[in-house]
Amino acid sequence: MEKKNLRYKVGKLGVRMPILINLFKKVPWILFMAVTAVALGAFVALSDMTIIVYFMIVLGTFLLSLFLSVLFKHPKSVVQIILFSLSIRVFFMILLKIYSYQAGMDGYYPGDADAYAYHGDALKALSSNSWIQTLEGNLPYTFFITFLYYNFGPDMNIPQLFNLGASVLIVPLIYELGNRVGGKNAGRTAAILWSLFPSAILWSISLLKDTFTTLGMVLTLFLVLGINEKKLNARDAILGICGIVLVSYTRPQFLLAIAIPILIMIATQLLKGKGNFLRTSIFVILSVIFFSLTTGDMIQSRLQESTSTEGVERTNEIALSGGSGIEFVTILPPAIRWIAQLPFSIFAPFPWQWLSFSQAIYYLTALEMIIWYILYYFIWKNRKFILKSNTGKIILLYSFSIFIAVSFSLPNIGSIYRYRLAALTLLLPLVFNKPASKEERKE
Repeated sequence: MEKKNLRYKVGKLGVRMPILINLFKKVPWILFMAVTAVALGAFVALSDMTIIVYFMIVLGTFLLSLFLSVLFKHPKSVVQIILFSLSIRVFFMILLKIYSYQAGMDGYYPGDADAYAYHGDALKALSSNSWIQTLEGNLPYTFFITFLYYNFGPDMNIPQLFNLGASVLIVPLIYELGNRVGGKNAGRTAAILWSLFPSAILWSISLLKDTFTTLGMVLTLFLVLGINEKKLNARDAILGICGIVLVSYTRPQFLLAIAIPILIMIATQLLKGKGNFLRTSIFVILSVIFFSLTTGDMIQSRLQESTSTEGVERTNEIALSGGSGIEFVTILPPAIRWIAQLPFSIFAPFPWQWLSFSQAIYYLTALEMIIWYILYYFIWKNRKFILKSNTGKIILLYSFSIFIAVSFSLPNIGSIYRYRLAALTLLLPLVFNKPASKEERKE
C-alpha cells in the first residue's frame, strides 16, 4: 500500500515531464526539417552557386559537430541539441537579414559598427593590386574575411555562416565539459543554454570574431584540463593546441587567461611533487617559443599602445564615444585600471544602468544580465559540489582568468559584453551541478 502511494505521488508530480521531454526531442527535428526545406526550396528556385556554398557550409558545420560528438562518445540527445542550435541560428540569421534590408542597413545588424569596418577594409584590400600587402598591420580576422571574399565574392553571408558554424561546434564541446563536472544533466543544460543565449546567437551570426575567440577558449580548456591529469590525452591535447592557435590570431590578450591557470597548476604540481617535471618543462619551453614566434610582437605593441599617453587618450576617446562608456574607469591610471574594471567585466551592466544606454541593442545586455544573476546564484549555491571536482575548480579558475583579461579591454560595457562571452560560456557547465558517479559522467 505504501509503495503504491509513493508511485502515485511520483506519477502525479511528474505527469507532465514525459510530455515536455518528448516535445523537446521533436522540436530540433522539426526545426531542422523546416530549415532544410527552405534551403532546398531556395536551391531549386534560384539554382545559384551561392546557395550551394551556403548549403555546404551549413552541412559541413553539422557534420563536424557530429564528428566531435562521436569523438567524445556522446548520447544521441546531443545530436538533437546540435540540430536545434543550428536551426535556431539559421532562423534568426534569416530573420535579421530580412529586417536589415527592410530597414536600409544593407545586411548589417543594429550595433554592427565593427562588422562594417571589417567589410569595408576587405573591399578596399580587394580593389588594390595585392590584398595581402594592403592588409599588413590589420587584424587577422580581416585577412580571413578578405580571403573568403577573394574566393567566393564580396558576400558577407559567407563569413557570417562560418561564424555560425563555429558557434554550433561549441555545443558538443560544452556538453562534454558539463558531463565531466556534473554528469549528463549538467552537460545537457550547458548545451541547451548555449543554444538559446541571446548574445551567443547574435555574435554567432554577425561579421565579428567573438564566436571564433569563444571556440578557441573552449578548445584550449581541454588542454588546460589535460595538464592537470597525470596522463595528457592526445585528443584533448590536439583540441587544446587548435584552440591556442585560434585565440592567438583572434584575441591575443586572452593568452593571459590561458597562461594564468596553467602556471598555477604547474607551480602547484611541482611544489607538491605530483607533476611530471619533464613533460611540464617541455610544455613550458614549447609554449614560450610558440608565443614569441607568433604573437609576441603583437602583444608587445598592444601593451605599448595601451600604456602610452597617446594610447590611453585614444582608448578613453573610443570608450566614451558610445553611450555605454565607463567614465569612472577612464579617470584611473592604466596600471590599476583593470582592477577597477574587473567587477564590471563580471557583473555589468548593473541594475541602475539597464535603462541608461543610448542604443536599444544594449537593452539585450540588461535582459541577459538578469538571467545571469540567476545563473550566478545557482553556481554559488552549488559551489561545494563544484569545488570538490578538480575539473570544476579549473573551470572556475579559467573563467575568472578570462574576466581578468577582459578587464584589460576598452572601459566600455558594449566591448565587455562581447569580450566576456567566452568566460560566461565556460561557466554554463557549472550551472546545473550535483555529485555524479564516474559511470554517469561517461554516459
